[in-house]
Amino acid sequence: MMTLPAVHDLVLDEETDTLTIWFNRPETRNALSARMAEELARVLEALPAQRQYRFVVLRGKGGSFCSGGDLTMFRTVFQDGASRDSIVQANADFGRLLRAVRALPQLFVVAIEGVAMAGGLGLSCIADVVITTADARYALSEVALGIPPAQITPVVIERIGASQARRLLLTAQRFDGTEAWRLGFAHELVADGVALNAALARLLTEARRGAPGAIALTKQIISASATLAPDAMVAFAAERFADAMLGDEAREGMAAFAEKRRPHWQPLQENRNGTV
Repeated sequence: MMTLPAVHDLVLDEETDTLTIWFNRPETRNALSARMAEELARVLEALPAQRQYRFVVLRGKGGSFCSGGDLTMFRTVFQDGASRDSIVQANADFGRLLRAVRALPQLFVVAIEGVAMAGGLGLSCIADVVITTADARYALSEVALGIPPAQITPVVIERIGASQARRLLLTAQRFDGTEAWRLGFAHELVADGVALNAALARLLTEARRGAPGAIALTKQIISASATLAPDAMVAFAAERFADAMLGDEAREGMAAFAEKRRPHWQPLQENRNGTV
């Protein structure tokens, strides 16, 4: 099992079965610097081997999620002497970061407050679950800066459909968390940061009912459904089903159901009255 890489612009909070990754440049509203993006990519690439984590949560320190790419870096590095090839490489690296998010076997959750702009919003489009505060501010702001939303365009279209994606990608219109929820960027809408923490805790408690391996296989099937031809998809899903059915998790799950007990991956949980 690999260890997680050292980080500077991120904070990694490990708690039992959950890794929370915090963007940690609050003075820039967590703008994505080259170092932050590189650190995030290295952490994400290490996580498939870190199966002690069932859940990965992405958040931002200082009350903001992510304000998009670091514009200071764009001006001082990209426009003041960087070669075209190096800019192409940097943008392609962000595309690979998005691919690393998609490859996570763990349930990946994004909790948004403050701002979620440009590439930060793009990252959330690949999350399995997004929770947002109502007053969070959103924008796909790239065209207002004279650049295209290059790597995030496909994931935005995938998230909300081509028609709404065209409107937001081409106009850079701003919208709030309520509209993000209505459009489908977010799955749950909450009032404020306190409610955000409570909703996140509740989601993870409920998600612990799912077997980690079954979640990972389901994510594989979801990803494959976007690219495989129908016959290949039938075969792929059937293979994953057979793998699971003959594995330890399914044997435990079926036995637990028959014996009217919790499977081993589901911890004791308090009910609404505070008892287990």
